Amino acid sequence: MNRWIHFLLVTGLSALLALTPSQANTITSGEYSLEVSPAPDWATHETLQPLPAQLNNGPSHFRLVSRQVLVSPLTDHYFLEFAALAANHQGVKELSKLELTFNPAFESMKLHSLQVERNGVTSDRLAKARINIINQEPELVNDLFHGLATAVVVVPDLRVGDTLRYSYSLEGRNPVYGKQFGGYFQMGWEASVDLVNLGIINASGVPLQLKRHELPPATESTSKYGIEYHWRQTRVPRYSYEEGAPADVKWSPYVTFSSSDNWAAIVNWASGLYRFDNSPSPALTKYVNSVRAMGNQAKQIEEIVRFVQQEIRYFGIEMGQSSHVPHTPNQVFERRYGDCKDKANLMNFLLSNVGIESYPALVNTRSGRSLPEQQPSGVLFDHVINLVEFNGKHYWIDGTNHVQAQGLEQLTQPDFGYALVLRQGESALTAMPQSLPAVDSINVEQSLIASGYDSPVDMYVVSRYRGKEADRMRYQLQGVSTYDVEQHYLNYYAKLYPGIRLQEPVLIHDSKEGRNEILLREQYQIDNFWNVEGKNANFSMLAFKLTDFIQLPSVIQRTQPMAISGPVTVNHTIRVSLPQPVQVHVNGDDLIIDTPSLAYRSSELGRPGTLIRQHSLVLKQDRIPATESAEYFDALKKIDRDIYYTGTAEGDFTQPSNPGIDYLEQHLNTGNR
Repeated sequence: MNRWIHFLLVTGLSALLALTPSQANTITSGEYSLEVSPAPDWATHETLQPLPAQLNNGPSHFRLVSRQVLVSPLTDHYFLEFAALAANHQGVKELSKLELTFNPAFESMKLHSLQVERNGVTSDRLAKARINIINQEPELVNDLFHGLATAVVVVPDLRVGDTLRYSYSLEGRNPVYGKQFGGYFQMGWEASVDLVNLGIINASGVPLQLKRHELPPATESTSKYGIEYHWRQTRVPRYSYEEGAPADVKWSPYVTFSSSDNWAAIVNWASGLYRFDNSPSPALTKYVNSVRAMGNQAKQIEEIVRFVQQEIRYFGIEMGQSSHVPHTPNQVFERRYGDCKDKANLMNFLLSNVGIESYPALVNTRSGRSLPEQQPSGVLFDHVINLVEFNGKHYWIDGTNHVQAQGLEQLTQPDFGYALVLRQGESALTAMPQSLPAVDSINVEQSLIASGYDSPVDMYVVSRYRGKEADRMRYQLQGVSTYDVEQHYLNYYAKLYPGIRLQEPVLIHDSKEGRNEILLREQYQIDNFWNVEGKNANFSMLAFKLTDFIQLPSVIQRTQPMAISGPVTVNHTIRVSLPQPVQVHVNGDDLIIDTPSLAYRSSELGRPGTLIRQHSLVLKQDRIPATESAEYFDALKKIDRDIYYTGTAEGDFTQPSNPGIDYLEQHLNTGNR
């Protein structure tokens, strides 16, 4: 099923038959309960459109997506109604089990209707539906516990060609928001919908702030419930999300609403959450005193960042208001765990106690670049970091990033697009600094030393990862053993050299102090490297490290930007030392490419008996505009052809010598420097 519509269908539980007020009842499962009741008076009910001549080409045909919200001063009321036709067996399977996740700490759910239409006849399915409510934590795998409840409804007797229609309500607002409210409604998906209805009723007592994208103005009216805004669209077409597009790209229409018309209001609300009025515990006081004793403020900052990132385990208990209110520094210090806001609050407390200016900063990890396009609201953020000011510089520090190097100047700066700094007087978003390809880099030196044309060739690979690339490699290495690393690389090289075998254990050296670099040294032997034919010794080469950065996406003809793994510089140098001082020729020419998105250069150096082939790729940005994608993909194809090549050594191979041993002694042993 289409992932966007599927989200709406399975997160909107099922429901039930139309009830009179006297028929309201409660379904209880363990400590959770749901009320079965009639739909609220303020909600409108839609008539299904006649089925089109051509249904969606998929397991389900979506007939109705209706969402309505009534916002009052301290709570929100949502009424949701959906209808879909099961077009085949897979559609029956998907629609027969509906799920709804809600937060029982501040939300209640009411089920209103669950019906099946078959051959023009509608029947209710509530009486025979199986309903269970379970505690299901979708983000527990990410060490986040929300205390959520999931209601699962199994719909009986649903068949191919049936239309399932159901409605439900959610009521409540996290008390942490107080009178603040806001929301986001998508109005297009990767499947067409016969009828889409959206209604917003403002009974909050404050003006409603709206922003819309690729939608006409709402139809406005006033009723006894409040000021109403409605969008009603029929035959909504399919919208396409192009694989690889950045998460902040808005590829379909949407509406955002909020109680705030400026970012200052969000700052004023959120700033009050980050306070530490309690006196520090003896243990916390002891730690603060130990940091003060360091004297040097730069060292104090480094120690505090190290402590918060590496000694406070990332784990979030975000039940109720704890979704936004951080635990106290005392609690986090004692437990030795916390989520992003807990870490940010503790870091602020510690830095303030050594006289360093630090502020929490709200960010959106997925769509931060689009924040300026949204209506200001506290619901737009999903992460908290710190802005630290020291010696006239700004440092963005993510307390949850435990794989960073030590030292202020070695810390890689997170780039989430924009941040809202919780500082008194702040009234605008702050653009975060983008990465630089000169700082984030990978450098690979691959050397092949041949003592003869009928004996194994020694291959040495020295790889250096710096900046964010070092952070990424450090993150990958923490979850695997050295054996896993060795097997990964060995099997990768075996695709080109089937006769390869590991000669020495892989050396991994992590430089976290003074510089941010990870060094890997590998040593192999390759059988049958040469293919000798008369006076020609042929061989194959691949600048393998570049392959990770030049993969073509599945969608080539693009109307949306494409995210890439930049900014970054990747250098790969291949050196081949032959047994004799003979001439070496390769089938590739020097290549230079320079586009707005990337720069690439390959060149060949050498002397008799030695071949040096250098490749350098610079990705200048982290995304490619759709207008530049054709040029970018053309460049990738040229690079792909350039990094794989064959070579030929020409000469008399009857009396081999080995000048490569001296080269190995003099050059490769510098890998530890």
